[in-house]
Amino acid sequence: MKLNRLVAQLAVLGLGAHLGLTLAQSDESKQLERVEVTGSSIKRVSDEGALPLETISAEQIRQRGYTNAEDILRALSANAANANNAVSSNSVFGQEADRLAGGGAYANLRGLGPTGTLVLLNGRRLSNQGTSGGSVDLNAIPLDMIERIEVLKDGASAIYGTDAIGGVINFILKREFQGARVTAEASSPLAWGGGQKRKVNLSVGWGDRATQGFNLMGSITHSSTGILRGVDRDFARGYQPDMGLAPDTTSSPYFANIIGQTGSALPTTGSTINGSATKYTILNALALTGQCGAVPFGVSQTANPTVLSGLGYTAANSTYRCGTDYGRQYMLMAPSQTTSGVARASFDVGKDATGFVEFVGSRYYSQGEFTPYQFSTTALPLGQTVNGITYANGADYPINGPYYQNMRALYGADNFDPTKPIAYRLRMWDWGYRTLGNESTNDRLTIGLEGAWRDYDYKLSLAHGEAGGYAEMLDGYADTTKLAQLLASGLYNPFLMPGQTQTPEAMAAVEATKVRGKLASGKTKVDQFIANISGPLMKLPAGDMAFALGTDLRRESYDYSGTGTWNCVSSFSPANMLLTNSVMGCPGNSSAPNMSRKIGAVYGELLAPVLTNLELSMALRYDHYSQIGSTTNPKVGFKFTPMKDLLFRGSYNTGFRAPTAQQINLGRVQLATTGTIVDPVKCPNPVGNNDPSCQLSSVPYMSGGNPNLKPEKSRQGSLGVVFSPTKDMTASVDYWQIKMEDRIHNLTVSQELQYYPVFAGNFQRDENGNITLIQAGWINAGGSTTKGVDITGNWRTKLFSGRLDTTLSATKMISDKEQLIDGTPMVQYVGNWTNTTLYLPWKVALSSTYKTDTLSTTVSMNYSSGYNDEDHTTYTTIPSLQTRKIASYTTFNVVGTYTGIKDVTLTAGLINLFDRKPPFTWHNVDNVVGTGWDPRVADPRGLTATFSASYKFF
Repeated sequence: MKLNRLVAQLAVLGLGAHLGLTLAQSDESKQLERVEVTGSSIKRVSDEGALPLETISAEQIRQRGYTNAEDILRALSANAANANNAVSSNSVFGQEADRLAGGGAYANLRGLGPTGTLVLLNGRRLSNQGTSGGSVDLNAIPLDMIERIEVLKDGASAIYGTDAIGGVINFILKREFQGARVTAEASSPLAWGGGQKRKVNLSVGWGDRATQGFNLMGSITHSSTGILRGVDRDFARGYQPDMGLAPDTTSSPYFANIIGQTGSALPTTGSTINGSATKYTILNALALTGQCGAVPFGVSQTANPTVLSGLGYTAANSTYRCGTDYGRQYMLMAPSQTTSGVARASFDVGKDATGFVEFVGSRYYSQGEFTPYQFSTTALPLGQTVNGITYANGADYPINGPYYQNMRALYGADNFDPTKPIAYRLRMWDWGYRTLGNESTNDRLTIGLEGAWRDYDYKLSLAHGEAGGYAEMLDGYADTTKLAQLLASGLYNPFLMPGQTQTPEAMAAVEATKVRGKLASGKTKVDQFIANISGPLMKLPAGDMAFALGTDLRRESYDYSGTGTWNCVSSFSPANMLLTNSVMGCPGNSSAPNMSRKIGAVYGELLAPVLTNLELSMALRYDHYSQIGSTTNPKVGFKFTPMKDLLFRGSYNTGFRAPTAQQINLGRVQLATTGTIVDPVKCPNPVGNNDPSCQLSSVPYMSGGNPNLKPEKSRQGSLGVVFSPTKDMTASVDYWQIKMEDRIHNLTVSQELQYYPVFAGNFQRDENGNITLIQAGWINAGGSTTKGVDITGNWRTKLFSGRLDTTLSATKMISDKEQLIDGTPMVQYVGNWTNTTLYLPWKVALSSTYKTDTLSTTVSMNYSSGYNDEDHTTYTTIPSLQTRKIASYTTFNVVGTYTGIKDVTLTAGLINLFDRKPPFTWHNVDNVVGTGWDPRVADPRGLTATFSASYKFF
């Protein structure tokens, strides 16, 4: 069989895999091997198929300086900038089971979320992350044994079932290995601070299947990442008032902000200072003496009324208060340790079959550091009795305490009553950063048989996978009752001035309030049996019609223990203090009782050469879920080659995504809002309004699972062209569109406030009209339409004594319009800031490699276009601080590899060659991690040097 010029060029240049084409042998006259590619169950020779498939080889991974699976996906143009990478997921905000899975990294093809991308390992499912239970954590992928990665940028529910709406990422491991190889890698930012990475791998293998009929191989990798803190990078600052960025907080880390409370020293109406016309409702000695910035992370809030007036900042409540740049206290990179391993035995079974046993396992441990918790003593009323203990002064500072501050005598606070206790708001600096340890494990054992019988290929496999998640409190959390008792005693000094520290007795008492130990754990399991057969069905005038038939049987389970022993609370309210083992500031409380479901599926596929230049493909899959019901999804496609250098292709398919066990079964718990919210009924015009209803700092809300969730459904299609304008160049352009219904969405309080008329029924109020509780959590939301264009190019030519390969991959996001629910508008997200996925108008990856016999040098570029920053229209009346455009972000990398020493491979490179800093954004960490910058787009390390050395023993 002779390949035409286009197909041969695609295969040689590596873009053949993009079309589902694989050239088995370089000699066109030799017999071509039948291969199976991601997105189809039919094995075919290399000039068949037309799938929008992108392949990344192990060599390309090394050439481009990628150190883990997340690095690879960050550079994929089809992978949207998302809040599910290892930096962004270290957050105390969001769905609580996700907050206990810190450091996880997840795929997000087409911006449909991690649950909309199917991640496979050798064509089979892995267990979802054990704590969140929603998606596969990419930290489980053993990158050092990867042979290639196939990224199907098309829906594939007709082949794989649920989750494959946005596409499929198939990590394919080496099938055999011979000899022994040790590899050591290291990378380090050249700027001061942390963020260093280290990795060592040992791989061994024995046996040649071609001559001996067997192969045994194993590989183990250990890697570590050092912490990089916000204080190590100047761009990570939450206090830049001239740019419209200031902390949304009323807490101070040293001298606490004195606030009003009925029965306390400062009246709720405030106090004048030395006869001033204004009554000030918050007082702080640091602010009164101009020393807010003299303590760690302290900032003055005098300038903030003009910046964030929509959040209730006024001269009365901010002139004499200090704030905390809490965003600067966040980590930019979490410290982590990863150990992964692969063991595989493959052996001939007769003449035409191969059996195998494969084990893949990983352990990932990271520590998350979050800003110290903040509290107000006013939550505990004066004279309140809880569990037999009467708090005469509540949690306020007592009158007879050694550190009592008479603000009238010291600073001229005319209305301050020194005969009463002092109410205050404090950030728990002396308790330290809230620190969580997170461990994730993921193991899978697979046995299988693959072979050929006559003209037919068959595959059988049985796999069992388990993923565990564990979270523990390491520091920064306090027992609520012990904390209240310590504060009421007066031993702890909440009024430190610069240079002052707590007494040893006070610090011992602080230590005695701390809570450490297990916070939550979870486990997911998946058992899967796959069987399929493929081969020729009948002869047509243009060639053989091929078919595939298969079945996919799975059992999935999820068990999330929640906090178990502990009750996580956000304040000193009597109700919270009545709870047993209540802990201030920890994320948790919900649990998901063990949930198990069975899935059975059958599927079929046809590939028909209607004409010599026209091929049609059809697929159909039926899935039945024990708890959800049944669904049938078809897929049709075509490939038309009117001339040897031109190919048209297209597809149409439907898809579905079943709700995860967490989304269905997670217990509903009461949480509390962070930051300041505005009651849309009592404060309809917040900008410049001084009404106290505009300054609600904490409101309880219910969040959790929804057993009535329905699966998401999709209709999607693509149409593309591939052409070869010269013998050395190939390019493709594909238009795609995805329409979804019943999208599963975690409804947030901020969204309910934004569309209050629609969600008014979710707000509970008391007899005075005050909000007492808000219902939130998982719902089937409205629909969405996402569309864009993928552009690829590949140019290969001889140059001097070597070869130059240049590859382009770009995605233009045309539109992503989503409707939260009926009655709300369709919202355009492309090019606009959101607190989850960023739909950037353009993502481009360009790579050029010059290779000789012993040396290769790769220069790569990654471009992310700019977008509109978070809308500050409701925050400030200053037009210049209401809207702005975030700059684009472009980085260049250069990596060289030398193989001139026998059995040795040396690689060195510079990542972010020109030390490009993340572009400024005026969002803070209240909704998504990153203060003054955005980790969904940028890398905080800056210019980074990398080096690796590999030695093969035999």
